[in-house]
Amino acid sequence: MPSFQPKPFPPPALKDVPIEYITDQLHAMGAQYWDELETADCTIIVPFPHAHGRPELPAFSSISRREPMFTYTSYDTASLGRRVTQPPLNAVPRISLALHIDYLAAHSSFLRGLFSGALPLDLMFSPNPPVSTNSAVPADRLPRLMPCSPDHPIVFLPVPDPTTFHLLIHWMYFGDLSIIENCLLRGLIQWEGIARNVEYLGLDADMKIFLRDWYSAWLDPDRISDGGESDTVYSDSEEEDDDDDDDCSTASELDDVIEKPADCLEKPALRTGVISHQPITFQSFHSLCSPSV
Repeated sequence: MPSFQPKPFPPPALKDVPIEYITDQLHAMGAQYWDELETADCTIIVPFPHAHGRPELPAFSSISRREPMFTYTSYDTASLGRRVTQPPLNAVPRISLALHIDYLAAHSSFLRGLFSGALPLDLMFSPNPPVSTNSAVPADRLPRLMPCSPDHPIVFLPVPDPTTFHLLIHWMYFGDLSIIENCLLRGLIQWEGIARNVEYLGLDADMKIFLRDWYSAWLDPDRISDGGESDTVYSDSEEEDDDDDDDCSTASELDDVIEKPADCLEKPALRTGVISHQPITFQSFHSLCSPSV
């Protein structure tokens, strides 16, 4: 059984600090911890059940200086006699990512619950469970904590679209949507795939609003059939959205949008929201401020 000691987020010392401010400060420190294996305090393992050979990871080389760490797991006992240098027959590629709990917990309600001590099955049957549209994934590949040390959880996470997971992780560290936008523009990733991942992980409103506006600007078949141009433009000077906009960013409405087929048209504009606050001290973020020994 996993021996990981739960780590609530936000930590007690920051319980009264707005989550938006915490994530903004984490983004400001992102470059210090991105790609830093020495300070990583968790490992996420993502399987690629339908990959043929080594999976493609769009834009991975542009966001990371490290090579992807793939392993291969076979569920076919007949392949166990093959040489270790060869991927086994019917092998399932899996990527291992060494990451930081605080960045994942700040953006993903599912991972936040998992790291806080909730059981994976409890989260699966919660009012907002992870959603996977791939009915072919067997029960032994459901999300779960794997055996691990008390201070370094290992999470097996079969997201719906494994080819876009690394892009969402990069966004969690930096709050930068430009790489995801560029991949969508070039057709390297599919809107529906990344939207399914957002639902599955329970990501926060910023990503849901981005996907909603992207769909409205590019993919909405009603807008396309009317010949209308997008009036969805991000601006740093935008006033706070009204309640209707907040309602549009919910996972249920995002799911309704996913069901509609469409093709990409032309590029929408983007903004990066910045919260203006004085810096705070993150003494309670041990995983980020205290390098591992």
